[in-house]
Amino acid sequence: MFQVVLPGRMKRADFIAKMREQGIAIGVHYPAIHLFSLYRRLGWREGQFPHAERIGRGIATLPLFPAMADTDVDRVCQAARRVLG
Repeated sequence: MFQVVLPGRMKRADFIAKMREQGIAIGVHYPAIHLFSLYRRLGWREGQFPHAERIGRGIATLPLFPAMADTDVDRVCQAARRVLG
């Protein structure tokens, strides 16, 4: 998986929507683990790890896989540049 950390001015939902408009599916992985229900039951709570929470809210997974053609990689990169630009 190829993760990008979005700039603070860009909401992940907006990034995903704009990338989908260009035919590119974006994934969401790696939320802050202490916010999962299991860890909350163990006493962890929001605000204890602000950096992890910020990163967890602001990362997106770009498509990347071994059989991906170079032209597709270029298309994804160009789309991301347009959306973030």
